Parts: sequence; C-alpha cells; structure tokens
Amino acid sequence: MSSAAALVDSVEAEDTPLYPRRYSGAARPRSLAARTHDAVAALIACVGAMSMGFCLGYSSPALQDRQLKQILDTTARQSWFGSLLTVGAMAGGPLGALLAGRTGRKLTLIICNVPLVIGWFLIIYATNVVLLYTGRYTPLAAHCSVSVCLSVCLLH
Repeated sequence: MSSAAALVDSVEAEDTPLYPRRYSGAARPRSLAARTHDAVAALIACVGAMSMGFCLGYSSPALQDRQLKQILDTTARQSWFGSLLTVGAMAGGPLGALLAGRTGRKLTLIICNVPLVIGWFLIIYATNVVLLYTGRYTPLAAHCSVSVCLSVCLLH
C-alpha cells in the first residue's frame, strides 16, 4: 500500500462520526428556536469561564485598594490572598468531577453558581482576613468545578 493510499484511509477514518445517526437520509434542519436555545445555553455556560477570568485578575488591582490594605497589612497576608487561588483550584477539579458524576453536568453548573456568589459577597463585605481568604478560596474551587463540566457541555 502506498503512502498516499494510507493517508487517504486515515483521513476518511477521521471523518467518520463517533456516534451513528439515528435517522436515515440527509440531516434534518433544526428550527430557529432550537438553535437559539442552544446558543443562549452556551453563552450562559461561558459566563462561568468569564467569571473565572475576573477572579484570576482580581488580586493585583484589589491590593491597591485602601480598605483592603488595612485588612491585608503585611506582605505575607497579601501573598496569601493572591495564592489561595491555586489552592482552591486544586480542590475544585476533583470535587467538580465527583459532583458531575453524581448529579450530572447541568445540575453541577447550577450548583456551582452558589459558591461563586457567596465568595464574591464575602470579599465585598469582608471585615477581617478570614473572610477575605474564604472569599478568595471559594469562588475558584467552584470555577474549577465549572470548567470540568463546561468543556463537556459545550462539546455536546
């Protein structure tokens, strides 16, 4: 077998669908309402990823705030405030996978919005270091849980 024929065979193998179609003939066109519903659902799911970007970029400008500087008065506390993001990420990935396996992807995406909101409220209304640290840890654990489910949901 020549190398050109092997290349054609490999390309044809890549074009075969993973799942067989459930209907015969040409592809059925989807209604405008179904396509709109899918697009809105994908946009809403991507808000979690956008929120993750907000969380990742928050610590640097936040440390310039006068009220936060009073609470995070030492450089060690400021370093912990920025570093708790990665600790939350380590806990969030396995937790998200476990939660998605037990409750499903859609419900996991819905459930993870609660810690996101709680974490941001803790940061906004924080009066001490513990509330700031908890508010910094909680959203990223939820973000990593969202990212586990988001990629799978958008592919389906």
